[in-house]
Amino acid sequence: MGGKDDKVLEFRTDSGELLLRLKMIVKSDQTSEPQKEEKKPNSGNGGGNGEKKESASGAVYPPMTDAQKRYLFRLLAANGIENDAAYAELKKTFGVDSLKDITKLEASREIEKRLAAQKGGATNGRI
Repeated sequence: MGGKDDKVLEFRTDSGELLLRLKMIVKSDQTSEPQKEEKKPNSGNGGGNGEKKESASGAVYPPMTDAQKRYLFRLLAANGIENDAAYAELKKTFGVDSLKDITKLEASREIEKRLAAQKGGATNGRI
């Protein structure tokens, strides 16, 4: 410890008083194989599949939540589109091969759009 690769991150108040100091020790891993990323199962917190989608600009967006997916299916069912037809409609609407590729932001915008169309422009605030 105490090598040249150690990093220290300090958090201070506006007046300069030290609040927190974090010391990070950087270790180089000289394995010949790249580390394989493990896919973690859904923790059940409604966060979709837990993977984040990266845009062309490099920004990262969280996936659509399970609640958003259920709500989109309810909105489609209200228009008589159910089961496989609903899956196909959502894939077509978002231009994806899998519903896992839909971001939380995209889902939110689509929900608002569909609510506005159903309610004649007024949304009820439930997303």
